[in-house]
Parts: sequence; structure tokens; C-alpha cells
Amino acid sequence: MVQFYGEDSALIDAVSAYIGEALEEGNAALVLATAEHREALTERLERRGLDVAGARAEGRYVMLDAAETLSKFILEGWPDPVRYEETVARLVIQVKSAARGNPPRLAVFGEMVALLWAQGKFQTAVRLEQLWNELQQHEPFSLRCAYPIRGFDRAEHAEAFLAICSEHSHVIPGESYTELTTEDARSRNVSRLQQKAQALDIETAERKDAQKVLRRREIELTDLLENALEGVQRSGPGQEILWANRAVLKLLGYEEREYVGRSFADFFAQRSCAEQFWAKLMRGEEVYDYPAELRCKDGSIAYVVIRSNGLWENGTLVYTRTFIHDVSERRAMVEALEKAKEDLENRVRERTDELRRKNMQVLKQAEILDMTNQGLRELSARLLRVQDEERRRIARDLHDSTGQSLALLSMNLSALETEAKHLNPNLAKGLEDNAAIVRKISSELRTLSYLLHPPLLEEVGLESALRWYIDGFSERSNIKVTLELPQDLGRLPRDLELATFRVIQECLTNVHRHSGSATASIRIVRSPSDIYLEVRDQGKGVPPEKLARIAGAGDSGVGLRGMKERVKGLDGELQIHSDEKGTAIRVVIPTGASTAER
Repeated sequence: MVQFYGEDSALIDAVSAYIGEALEEGNAALVLATAEHREALTERLERRGLDVAGARAEGRYVMLDAAETLSKFILEGWPDPVRYEETVARLVIQVKSAARGNPPRLAVFGEMVALLWAQGKFQTAVRLEQLWNELQQHEPFSLRCAYPIRGFDRAEHAEAFLAICSEHSHVIPGESYTELTTEDARSRNVSRLQQKAQALDIETAERKDAQKVLRRREIELTDLLENALEGVQRSGPGQEILWANRAVLKLLGYEEREYVGRSFADFFAQRSCAEQFWAKLMRGEEVYDYPAELRCKDGSIAYVVIRSNGLWENGTLVYTRTFIHDVSERRAMVEALEKAKEDLENRVRERTDELRRKNMQVLKQAEILDMTNQGLRELSARLLRVQDEERRRIARDLHDSTGQSLALLSMNLSALETEAKHLNPNLAKGLEDNAAIVRKISSELRTLSYLLHPPLLEEVGLESALRWYIDGFSERSNIKVTLELPQDLGRLPRDLELATFRVIQECLTNVHRHSGSATASIRIVRSPSDIYLEVRDQGKGVPPEKLARIAGAGDSGVGLRGMKERVKGLDGELQIHSDEKGTAIRVVIPTGASTAER
């Protein structure tokens, strides 16, 4: 018989009655059980009044460990018939020979099949049940096997469960059923079990449907990650690469077998960079935009930024999720911009030196002119003091030397005035405002620098260009800038995007140079009719007299005044609100305005 039980106490009650009856009749008993159950059974038999020690001394009562006995005839997970005969069969014959009943009888209780079932070896357990039955054919004895009912809680257990039941002539259900004393109670219990079985069938069908949905979603997610344009990979706790999508393999030029399984650190161009990256992850940090240089299969370098975090369980890293973004093109663009900037600075420096040299020449010639004029005045005074004859003689003496010098000086003066007017009108009025030349150079530099931005805007759009510019600005100036953009900003006309970019650039330049603020905020709002832009800082503000000059009409200039002119050229409006708590510059530009048509 086979007994399915829920509580150990119920099992011990049943087995102690089964074994105790055999020993009380003078017959023999063999117990192959766990240590816990052997101890509990011995205690229960002694409370029953049986002389357990005496029965063991007579050889009528033998208790052995189920796991140890099982190990003597199981080879490679399967019962060996020869070893089974040498151990179990010989043991059964030996213990039965000590029985004194009429006729002699042997009662066996075994848990070896239960141990196999708990290990998931279902077919091995069924085979051992069959060997017990084959042994009974030529050596009769009674056998009771026992299984915890909680071990049969899966649908896949059903077939093996029925096979076990079929190998026994009697099946004892769990105590919850055997405790029912009336037929009506048993019928009700059977009906309840039928209802549970029906509900379980429905639940199983629904679970299968849910599993199909989950499987489909898993396939979709796998497809999404595998074919994403962004590089994605997963690494183990030892930095070994567990999986990488096609984007990573394409970026670095490796086959999957050449990349997966290796340490991620092997692909870093700089070992220290890999060590710092991994140290951050091992501290439980989330890594954002970590710059790195990765080696490609062809020997080239891929410039990337990495975002990564880890899955931790009970303080142990299970794996990392890593996203790899290629910034090689952006790096090339930055390098090109840096080269253009360097070339521009060299041109401006050369032009500044040239203007400075010309200015010095003009100043020297003006000094010479002034000295010559003074000499002429002295000469004229002398001529007025002498007699007519003497005056004529001096004039003749000066005809060849002084006269020619005066003619040459006149020519030089004319050329000097022409050059001064060409360089700057103020120089022709006395060459007193040298700062005007500096402003002219500064204006030229600013104008040239703006020429670098239209290609960037056309390539990546206003939002990406702004974020790129703000990142560089914050790094250079140590001013924290926040950017708030509408979700529907989209692309604007080229000239409007360029104007918006330049206004923001000018505003941030003023914040850096004049406000003393550590922060700045930019907000852009788009409506169907216009673009609203606000740049705010928390600096010392703009003096009222300067605000008044900026508000004046008809003046050209640079800085805020030049910005106002630029916005006005787009039919827009610029307002400046400033006090000791900071400055807010607000700009409204109609989206229909187009400087390209002006």
C-alpha cells in the first residue's frame, strides 16, 4: 500500500500502528526511513508498550537509513537489479527469517521512493516500486510506502502519480480525507475535489494562454533589443560579456563568438578607464554618459558614451545592463569646430596685429606732421621778422630742400588721411578712439564665429545643438544651465532656428561676463503663431542707465543692444527685466517671420 500524508504526525500514527501490530504478533518489521522518522517511530512504539530494544536484539526489528540504503544499489541515477538483490532482497529474507508468527510475516515500511521523488527522479521512483513488486512475487511480505502529498503539486506530476498508485494494491489518501467518518462527508469531499480539479483545469488553460502572451512579448522584447540601433549588452559579475545586440557587434566589427564570453575590459583602449567604470558599478552607482574609447576589430577606435547599472540580489551583483552610444561623428564635428575656432582665432590675431601696426604708423605720421607743422610755424615767424631781401634769400635756399619736403609731407598726409578713413572714421578725426578698432575686431570675430553654427543646426536641429552648446558652456564657465523645451518643438525655419540659437548664445555670454550668477535657466514655448524664449539668471542685474541706453532706438551696437536689433529684424520683440535679484530676457518671434526673404 502507499500512503500520501500532509503532516508527519499523521504518518507516524499510521506507521506505528502498522509496525506495532506486526511486532506484537511476534512477527518481524523492517523500516527504511529518515533519521527523524525513525526516532519518532521508536518513541511511539515504546509508548505503545513494546520492547523495541528486545525486538531489535532478536533481529525481528531492523531500522536502516533510507538514503544510505538507496546509495548501495543506485548507479548513475537508476536502480541496478543485481545490487538491489544483494542489498534489499537479502535484507528482506534475513529479517523475515526472525519472525515467530504463525505463519511468519514481515512488515516493511520504506521511504526510499519518497527521497527519489523529492529529487525530481520520478521515473526512478516508479522503477523502484516495480522492483518491490517483483521481489514480492517470490518472497511474500507486506509493504507500506509513504509520500508527502505536497510533492505532487504540479500538473506534470499527474502521469507519474498515477503510475505509483497503479503499482500498489491499496492507496491511502491524506489524513484530511481519512478523518472523514461518514459516507456523506466523503461524498461532499469528493465533490469539492472535483470542483477544485475543474477550477484547476480552467486555471491551467488560462495560464497556458498567459504563458503564450508572455512568450510573444518576450519574443517582441528580444527582437526590440536585438535589432535596436543603440548598442545594448549584458555582463556578468566577472565583467564577462553574456550577451550583446547587433548594434554593438556592428559598431566594433566583431562576430558574436569573438565578442560574447570575453571580458568587457579587454575592449577598452585604456585599462584605467575600464577599471574606473567597473568600480562605479561595484559601488552600486548608476553610470551616466561615461566617455570611453573602445577598440574595434580592425584596430580603429570607437568613441562612445556608456550608461550602465546593475541587477543586485542580496548584495550580490547578478549582471549589468549596459547601453553603448557611438559619438564618433559628434567627436569629429567637435574637432572640426575646434579646428575652425583655432583658425578663426589665428586670423583674428593676425588681423589685430596688422591693424595695431597700421595704427602705430598713423600715430607716428601724425606725430611727425605735428612736429613739421610746428617747424613751419616757427619758420613763418622768422620770415615775418626779416627784411624783404633776406626773406627772398631764405626762400630761395629752402626751395630745393624744404619746398620738396613740404610737397612730400602733403602727399604723405593725404595718403594717411585716406588710410585712416578706410580703417575707421574716428582715426580721421584725430586718431583718438583706439577702442573703436577693438570693437570692430570683436564684432568681426563674433560675426565669423556665427558662421560655424548654421551647419550644426541644419544637421542636428535646434534642440540637439542647444544641448551641445549648453554642455560646453557649462563646462567652460562653471555655470549650471537648465533647459526647458516643449515636446512639440520640432524643426523651425532655418533662419528662425539660427536666430533663436544666437539670442541664447548672446544671453549666456552676458550671464557669464556681467551677471556673476552661478545658474541660468532657458525656457522655450512654441505656439501656432510665435516662439517665446526666456533666459533668466540670479546675478547682480543690469544698471538702470545701461537699460535706458539699450532701450534707445536707432543705435547700432553689440551685446544686448545688438540682440535687440536682431530680434527686431525678425519682427520680434525683446524685453529686459532686471533688478538686484537677477535679470530676465524675454523674446517673442513670430514663426511666420523669415529673414531669408529679407
